[in-house]
Amino acid sequence: MTKRERVDGIYEAIQKVNQVYGKWASAHGMTLYEMQIYYRITKRSLQKEQAYITQKELCDELDAPKTSINSIIKRQLKTGYIEMEVNPANRREKIISLTETGKQYVRELILPLFQSEEEAAAQFTEQEMTKVIRMQEKFADALAKSMEEKVSIVHNLSAS
Repeated sequence: MTKRERVDGIYEAIQKVNQVYGKWASAHGMTLYEMQIYYRITKRSLQKEQAYITQKELCDELDAPKTSINSIIKRQLKTGYIEMEVNPANRREKIISLTETGKQYVRELILPLFQSEEEAAAQFTEQEMTKVIRMQEKFADALAKSMEEKVSIVHNLSAS
């Protein structure tokens, strides 16, 4: 297998996973980014016992521009599933949380998705999952480093 074929295999696997999530979101009448807002809030409330997320954290975690996230949030506010308030701990931030109706909604949208993820993960041994995660992170880090070096070279050339 050539280097190109290996890279293409990784890319295709990532795309396939993204398509599965996209289909789930679409089946529930939303975009992938919209679904990811509910996913992130639900994940936080289960793991950190923190039932909200800031708009900035969403932008960072989804690697999306603030204007895009703001537009998505505005659309979702109209559904009545989420609410946005000023963060009492930092008045310059806004926090997004689920309404009571939203909590019911994520039981249908996100909890079955979590269950499917866990069922898929259960098909692998702990060592296999650890290896998959470690290898994906290693590839992502190597790719980022290579791209940063190329961007730096291009930036330095254009500055000359």
